[in-house]
Parts: sequence; C-alpha cells; structure tokens
Amino acid sequence: MTKVKKNTVYILTLAMIIYSSLIYAQEKLSYLPFSTNTPLDLDILLNFAHENSFELKSAYTNWLAVKEKAPQVSVLPDPKLTYGIVMVRTDKQAQKVSIAQTFPWFGKLDLKEKLAIKEAEAVYQDYVNRKFQLIGRIKNIFYEYAYLAQAVKINTEHQDILKAMEEIANIRSKVGSINQNVLIRIQIEQGKIEDRIKELERIRPAISYKIYSLIGSKQLNEVLPWPNITSLKATSISDDKLKELLRNKNPNLRKINALYEKETQALNLAKKNFYPDVTLSLERDFMDMGDDQTIAMFSINLPIWRSSLKAAEYEVIKKRESLSLSLKDQENQLSAQMDLLLYYLRDAERKANLYRNTLIPKAKQAIEIAFKEFETGKATFLDILDTERSLLEFQLTEARQVTNRYQQLAEIETLIGSDISQALTLITDK
Repeated sequence: MTKVKKNTVYILTLAMIIYSSLIYAQEKLSYLPFSTNTPLDLDILLNFAHENSFELKSAYTNWLAVKEKAPQVSVLPDPKLTYGIVMVRTDKQAQKVSIAQTFPWFGKLDLKEKLAIKEAEAVYQDYVNRKFQLIGRIKNIFYEYAYLAQAVKINTEHQDILKAMEEIANIRSKVGSINQNVLIRIQIEQGKIEDRIKELERIRPAISYKIYSLIGSKQLNEVLPWPNITSLKATSISDDKLKELLRNKNPNLRKINALYEKETQALNLAKKNFYPDVTLSLERDFMDMGDDQTIAMFSINLPIWRSSLKAAEYEVIKKRESLSLSLKDQENQLSAQMDLLLYYLRDAERKANLYRNTLIPKAKQAIEIAFKEFETGKATFLDILDTERSLLEFQLTEARQVTNRYQQLAEIETLIGSDISQALTLITDK
C-alpha cells in the first residue's frame, strides 16, 4: 500500500471516530436535563419531569379532551332537512322539502354546558393530583440523595481527623508514650468509617437511576452529580396555615366539590326534562299541477312517562348525597393524615435544632477540652476517640433530621396539591 493510501485510510478512520463521538455526545445531551459537571438542581429536575413525564402528559391530554365537551353540548341540535316525493296520481307527483329545528326547553343548554365544565374541572384536579404526587416522589428521592452527599462529606471529614490522630498515635507509639492498643483502636475506627463511606457510595447509582426514571429521562450508565444542597429553602409556616391550605387546595376535595356541583346542575337538568322541547319546521310542496304551497309547523315532544323522569331525578339526588358523604370522609381522613405529617415535621425540626444548636456545639467543645487534657496527661487518646465518635453520630443525626424535615414538607405539599411557598403568597395577597 502506498504512502498516500495509508494516509487516506488513516484520515478517514480518524474522521469516523470523531463523527461517532459527536453523534454519541449529541444523543447523550439530548436527554440530559443538566450538566454532569455542575451540582444537581431540584428545580431543573422538576421542570424536566413536567415536560417529559408520560404520566403527566396522559393526564393533561385527557383533561384537554374532556374540556371540549362544553362547546359541544351548549349549542342547538343540528337542524333536520327532509326531501320526499309523493305520487299524487299515476302520472302526477309532488316533491316536498322541509327543514326542522328543535329548541330545548329554556335553560337546558346552559345547564348542559355548566355540567360539562364541572366534569372537566374534576378531571383537571386528577391531573393536579398526579402532578404533585410525582413532584413529591422526586423531592423525596432528591432529599435522600442530598442526605447521602452530606453523610459522605461528614464521614470523610472524620476520616481525615482519624488519619491525623493515627499519625500522632503512631509517632508516640514508637517512643513508647502511649499504648499500642490505642493505635489499633484508631485504626479500627478508621476501618468502620471507610466501610460506611463505601456503603454510601454503593447506594448512589441506585438513587441516580431512580431519579432518571422519575423525571422521564433515559437511564444512563452514569451517576448523577451530587445535589446542590445550598439551593434548598426552609419554609416556615404555621400548622393552622397548612390546614387552611389543605382545605382550600387539596385536589381530591376540589374534585369531589366539582363533581357535587356537576350533579347539582344534573339535578336542575333532570327537573327541566319534565318540560317539553319545541320543534319548528317549514315545509314546501312543489306540485306538478302547480299550486305550490308552504306549510309552517310547530311540534313538541310529550314527556308523559313520568316514572322514568322521576327515577332519573332520584338517581341524581342519591349521587349528590353519596358525594356529600364522600367529601366528609375525605376531609376526616386528610385531616388525620395532615396531623400525623405535622407531628413528624415538628419532631424533625425539634431534633435538628437540638443537635445543631446544643449537642454538636457541646461535642465540639468536649473534643477541645479532651485535647487540652490530653496535652496535660489528664485524658487519653481513647477519650478523644470516644468524643470524636459522638460528634460524628450527632452530625449524621442532624443531617438525617434536616432531610426528614424536607421530606415531610414534600409529603405535605403532595397532600395539599400545591407548592407551599406559592400557596402562601396567594393567601397573603388575598
């Protein structure tokens, strides 16, 4: 093979490799809602899920379909055009053309439109319910991922402290100023933390793939970047405000209310069915013999089968009663569920504040004292190690309780069916 051919083959091969790499990168970026080089942001995940979730798209499209019922039922029925040929004699015939329009009893069309609007409102609340259930699941796993990042960070920091302690203990062990057992204890503690960090790291891919599935993105063989913890906002809100939001915003309650109002319109419509509809028609007869004639006609239907109409009215009445009872049941269940969530929320807040403001500062203070006493011979390395272990557990517990608080807030938002901060703004504006 000549030198020119070799160079040509080399250039073509390189070009194909570059082209394949670009195609792969383009496909990869097409379904990544974020950069893997930046911290994972919750708002970006939620926006991506809203645009790509098949579940939400299905619910939203269903609402769009049901919403189109109102324009269909609020117009008059189609007029009826009739054409006929009448044999007057063997050799003579007449042609007839008529047009008729039915007019429902006063108010019927308006009631049908209101009924369809309430039905669409109920379907829309189904969409809202699914939307906030998905948001709640995404927030829950995101906060768990944030805790995982915090746990890895805290354990790594303590691992570095133990390494420093090991170096000091190693030096003093060689000169015989401390017992060899102390060095072994520190190394054992190091091994425990190292194993804990590896265990946390092993959970990371599973959480990443769970997030991929929830937001509607193709799952990659790539672990997500750590969450942007600083972007998390702590919302302060009273229990009474949350219960007020529950009563006003919960999608299930709003759906039942919409269905109740729908049945109210259905009841009014059932009462209207006792009255006749009116049909006006105009007929033109074309006679072969001449003498064409035009006939105007008026007709009504006769709602004489009263038992059927009364049964339809009774059916709607019982549906309304059923929805009224269902509404009370839902209110009781949701109220109890909210009370339980508020208990867990306030308990997490109390514990987080306890560890952050009291126990962790005291543990840090105890370590400082232990180091000073160690220098004067009043404390041992094992005293420092025990205090260090307590501080680690306190910090992990504080991080866990902060995560619990965020997760409880996410559960409450799912129950309310609204973002708490936005709903608060609406209440304040009122």
